[in-house]
Amino acid sequence: MLGPLRWQRYHYYSFKMEILRTIHAAATKGERRFLLIGGHALGVHGISRSTGDLDLMVEVKDVDFWRALLVRLGYDVFHESSGFLQSKPGSVAAWPIDLMLVSAETMAKALQDAGSTEAFGPSIQVASVGSLIAMKLHTLKFVDAERALKDQADLLALLQLAGIDPNSDTFRQLCSRYGTLEVYERIAKTKR
Repeated sequence: MLGPLRWQRYHYYSFKMEILRTIHAAATKGERRFLLIGGHALGVHGISRSTGDLDLMVEVKDVDFWRALLVRLGYDVFHESSGFLQSKPGSVAAWPIDLMLVSAETMAKALQDAGSTEAFGPSIQVASVGSLIAMKLHTLKFVDAERALKDQADLLALLQLAGIDPNSDTFRQLCSRYGTLEVYERIAKTKR
């Protein structure tokens, strides 16, 4: 049984995750696909870390649908590029939502490897550990030193979950494909 403080936190978290149920309903009705990524996906895989937003992977061809949905839900889109759309809620009681915009091919591959969870209500597709590793490696090519520390910690936890040694040739190949060899050297050095 949850104590009073834990119950308040759970209730607050559950309230904030109501947006995911709303998104799921709208995406289902609009026949659009999405995938849970980021900190909440890490949590589904058992990796505990705090997060301040809700990250979803969506198809770039559907960006108009997603932008309109966010606006309809009271969100303000404050940054948009060819690969991302970031929005903030009109209420502090809701998660900011970041969308990663990908090709239909990338989405199909990510969904093929995905798992699912009903932890947030309806069955939600969640990025696989392998997809999350690839995304973290890609992100580490571009982030500043402070953000890199958080992403490196996430990456090390994902590697452990996948049974991949950070000093292995397997990890080196993943870095070469999705990140950089500099990322490999930095991560491998911390685990020697």
